[in-house]
Amino acid sequence: MARRDVPLPLHGAVSDRLHSALRAAAEAAAAPVYVGRGGDEEFSVPAGIRKPDVFVIDAAARRETLLEDRSTYHGGDLVLVAEVVSRRSGSEQSDRVAKRREYAEAGIPHYWIVDFRPVARVEVLELNDRGRYGTVRTALDTEELKAAEPFAVTLVPAALLEV
Repeated sequence: MARRDVPLPLHGAVSDRLHSALRAAAEAAAAPVYVGRGGDEEFSVPAGIRKPDVFVIDAAARRETLLEDRSTYHGGDLVLVAEVVSRRSGSEQSDRVAKRREYAEAGIPHYWIVDFRPVARVEVLELNDRGRYGTVRTALDTEELKAAEPFAVTLVPAALLEV
């Protein structure tokens, strides 16, 4: 099968569901953050510009950027990024290796890798004191994932496939 440079349709649906789940959790926790999704908003990281599938940014940093009429945020203002993997696409290796390194170099404390093949899977990584990500938990299929940082969130990976 040839590599695809365009995300699969399911990729967008999973990204939308994850965005909705994180946004609802942030609102329930009254967390001072903005939950966004890839598209027009971009972030500078040491290796260049990135547009994560779903992200959480400090609300004050977002406000400051908007008031300065800038279109690019600093990667260090992010508190969580999530990338949805599309198997056999041109971005799978990037999500698992390059972005993992770049986001760590930018100092982003939380990185989630979401996969939906062969089963739904969410891997939660946190930045350690050596500046590298380590996996702190992984939830598969119908397992409940509970995370306390950057705000309390509970989700079931299989629910991200309910389109």
